[in-house]
Amino acid sequence: SGAGRDVFALSQMVGETGFVTGVDMTEEQLDVARRHQDFHAEAFGYARANTAFNHGFIEELDRLPFADQSLDIVVSNCGLNLALDKEAVLRQVQRLLKPGGEMYFSDIYADRRVPAALINDPVLYGECLSGAMYWNDFLQLAKDCGFAGPMLVEHESVEITDPAMQSLLGEVRFRSATCRLFRAD
Repeated sequence: SGAGRDVFALSQMVGETGFVTGVDMTEEQLDVARRHQDFHAEAFGYARANTAFNHGFIEELDRLPFADQSLDIVVSNCGLNLALDKEAVLRQVQRLLKPGGEMYFSDIYADRRVPAALINDPVLYGECLSGAMYWNDFLQLAKDCGFAGPMLVEHESVEITDPAMQSLLGEVRFRSATCRLFRAD
């Protein structure tokens, strides 16, 4: 959830009777988000904040206070490519979604597998490139984890403008994509 921007936008969408929970792996980002909860509740005209923030990793959602099949929607904005165990993320989300629940996420995808030698490059990781999945691997993984879809909502090319970074990446090309998965059962 980072500093909460997406959580607060979603909290306005679900209204005062809805509830949105953010998860982030950094306490510093969560501190910023928590400081702004009351501000957003007041700005939206709510009697109380309809948000909460949990410290954790998206690969370890089973360690957080979410019951099986308790979530209507899961949203991730550039989080999947930072996860070291992408299968664990999708399996955890599948477990938490109610039947008919949906996962919406935006992320960076590669047109081929990112070479193993680049996976641990800290600059490429920080730029959300070295953790980018090959699109076809993602499609298979989503299916293996029990999701229907995915439906591609929108996508566009990602231009790598730094010559040194482009040299490292070679022929790998990237796209930013927003997708929808849903739990069919």
